[in-house]
Amino acid sequence: MLETLLKERNLPALMTMKDGSPVTAENWCARRRELLDTLAREEYGVMPEKCGETTFREIRRDRIAAGVAVEHLVEVTFPTPDGASFTFPAAIRIPDIASAENPLPAFVYISFGFPKYDPNEELANEGVIIAEFVMNAVAHDGEDHYATLLSPHLFEDGKRPPDGTGKIGMWAFAASRLLDVLLTFDCVDPARIGVVGHSRLGKTALWAGANDERFTHVFSNDSGCSGAAITRKKIGETFPRIANVFPYWFCENMQTVSASIEASESTDFDQHFLLAACAPRKVYVASASEDDWADPTSEFLSCCAASPAWEILGLKGFVTPDRLPEPWDTLAEGNVGYHLRPGTHFLSRHDWIRYIRYIKQ
Repeated sequence: MLETLLKERNLPALMTMKDGSPVTAENWCARRRELLDTLAREEYGVMPEKCGETTFREIRRDRIAAGVAVEHLVEVTFPTPDGASFTFPAAIRIPDIASAENPLPAFVYISFGFPKYDPNEELANEGVIIAEFVMNAVAHDGEDHYATLLSPHLFEDGKRPPDGTGKIGMWAFAASRLLDVLLTFDCVDPARIGVVGHSRLGKTALWAGANDERFTHVFSNDSGCSGAAITRKKIGETFPRIANVFPYWFCENMQTVSASIEASESTDFDQHFLLAACAPRKVYVASASEDDWADPTSEFLSCCAASPAWEILGLKGFVTPDRLPEPWDTLAEGNVGYHLRPGTHFLSRHDWIRYIRYIKQ
């Protein structure tokens, strides 16, 4: 059944190099580079370069989560390509049980704003570290013509080239800079570090994780169009609509591939490329059953389509029965995970708990 549904999507070949040769375990790294280059050029823009050491300064610390964790409020600073620097605030929440002798899994959480979607007591009790920053502290989620916050530091004379990063890329870059900070804490387990986001920030988490191999786990929550969901024959939000309403999320070249439904469905890439670019690390996609705008079926089929990237490396890819998912299904046996939660577009406790189980297994 699933093979038939995938064939109907007429997806571009994941496991064929640009020169037409087959992808193998030996050339996977080169293929991954091709995937990232294509997505950067056509969709998200080229990621900014890291120009020097990231530093941080603690502003305040407080006991939180019924007194079982400490929240460190910090300012993260990194050099920028224009010779200046940029600073943004973040919160790092560490359960008391964490130590150098007992390092814990950690999540870099790209958020809409403290404390939305933050079940802090439950997360602390589950024994995970959360490093959170708010997207609007890095790049404004609106049309500011790339003139505020991080944006003006990235482009010479303020002019963004056609493949210059959009806001998704800026938020993803900031996630990696917060990861720089997180890795200085000896209570963090570097073998279990995830990046997570919801909706537009689920797209961001995928792009951050695809580009930064230090993220061992990549979590996409209801990321939909230009995130986890396959573009071809997608319902709900489409490439033309998202590029028209939110052009600042993407590079200018996105306007060409999203000029029409026909153009967006004849590209040389689709979103399973984004999931596959995380291999051999783990990627997890979550959907909500009533979230038709994101299109759970297209998110699920993207997991199926990306699975060969792990399989060619001798790893378990996406392990699923030969049917579409049903609400309450959790498919977490392979290096590609998925669940379908009942309900609407939201980052819930149900989602968080399954992410925690996955990073701990």
